[in-house]
Amino acid sequence: MIKVHKYGPAFGLPDASPFVTKVETYLRIVGEPYEEVLTDVRKMPRKQLPCATIDGVIVPDSSAIIERLEARRSTKLDAHLDPKERAIAFAFKTMLEEHLYFGLLYFRWTADDGWRVFEPGLREMLGKLGVPSLLRGLVSGQARKQVTSRHETQGIGRKPREELAATCKDMLDSLSTYLGDNPFLCGDKPTTYDATAYAFIAGVLAPAFKNEVRDHATSKQNLVAYDNRMKAAYWSRA
Repeated sequence: MIKVHKYGPAFGLPDASPFVTKVETYLRIVGEPYEEVLTDVRKMPRKQLPCATIDGVIVPDSSAIIERLEARRSTKLDAHLDPKERAIAFAFKTMLEEHLYFGLLYFRWTADDGWRVFEPGLREMLGKLGVPSLLRGLVSGQARKQVTSRHETQGIGRKPREELAATCKDMLDSLSTYLGDNPFLCGDKPTTYDATAYAFIAGVLAPAFKNEVRDHATSKQNLVAYDNRMKAAYWSRA
């Protein structure tokens, strides 16, 4: 049994991290059973989640996990994609994971309106990991400083909120245009790239967070429809 080490469900999402949701969505697309393990991120090899235990080996990084699992499959999920389709899908995957991700961090961790929603959920997750109640405020505050520093180092977190939101909206516009009326990101069949696309679309659309980027995403009917289709197809079962 594959074990997925994760933070835990939060805010109506399968996990607080889109990268955990990405791995779980991939496993559900391919029909691979797995066990969820709530894990203290500090105990993982790179101090990051997700990690997955595969054949007794702990594998860090969501893309590395999926690559390792795909290597075991006789029929690859992306086998029907031609080189150009694969290149475009990879570019969108990179956009979501390396750019939109930091926008999500800002609206959850740095912006005060998002932090008011996110912090109680974070404290709850800390409690499930055994952090004493008296220390949860301290730990969450330290984590906020670390995350804010991280996305400021990346660059997007240095932008004024209005400019950062505009950048996130542009990325959603591009994703919406590429998706069009297709049932999946690359056409009629799911690919590994749908695991990333769903994780981030679901994260942006999470109703717990009220902000201008979510409002923009809800105006894109095909993104909302995609979110609903993926939920119905892969997340309607426990």
